[in-house]
Amino acid sequence: MPPTTGQMALLMISVLFFAAAGAMAVARLWGGNLKMQAAMQLCVSLGMGMALGVLVWHAQLRGRWIPLDDNFDALIWMGLLLAMFMIYVQRRKPLGGLELFIIPIVLVLLIGAAYFGKSNPHPYLADTWSWVHRVTSYVGAVAFAFAGVAGAMYIIAAQRLRNKSPLAGQMGSLERLEHLTMVSVTLGFALLTVGLVTGVVKMFAAGQDTPTSKIILACAVWVVYAIVLHSPMNPSFRGRKVAVLSVVGFVLMIGTIVTVMLLPGGQS
Repeated sequence: MPPTTGQMALLMISVLFFAAAGAMAVARLWGGNLKMQAAMQLCVSLGMGMALGVLVWHAQLRGRWIPLDDNFDALIWMGLLLAMFMIYVQRRKPLGGLELFIIPIVLVLLIGAAYFGKSNPHPYLADTWSWVHRVTSYVGAVAFAFAGVAGAMYIIAAQRLRNKSPLAGQMGSLERLEHLTMVSVTLGFALLTVGLVTGVVKMFAAGQDTPTSKIILACAVWVVYAIVLHSPMNPSFRGRKVAVLSVVGFVLMIGTIVTVMLLPGGQS
């Protein structure tokens, strides 16, 4: 079922909190203090709380509590998972500038949920096979989003080091960014493999003889990240090349998600 006006309003409040957190993250580059850091974290927490409230409200009205039940739920869940991943990393071992990359993606996901949920709402299949397919695909997409962010940060940090920029060290070491990229890719690749296999089985079960655009794009993403994942076997294929491929893979993943959202019923 499409979101109600109240749910849309609550989602927009969440967007405003994340936007405020993003503005504070930018301001911190020019001399922020601990109070601004605390305010940014508070805005992120409030934004997550509002988004979670939307999910609970939406589930209560439709009478089903299964996550990722429709495209509105799916995009909000992706935004929440990405925000939680960011909070986890920053509390374990803070990485300077991470919020500048993560928060804009969260904003795009939440705004996308509002747009697609209202203008092109569609449910997903409720059987177990479809549920496994959706969960592995979307959680894998979140991991790839994190890998894409880490890759972009690596590229920028490497460029700053070459130019001897005074802000070169604010994004963490290149070694840590590369490690974060590989860890995220490893998790995302495993989940995408499960999602791709279940998606292909669903395609044949539905009587489709030719791959859909969704399957083709997902296979392209799989190939890109397979190359990234096996890059340690070739010492010459590391660093910036891996970072660039992780960003390319994330762009392809976004294309896959948009294709799913635009297709009628999200199943073709």
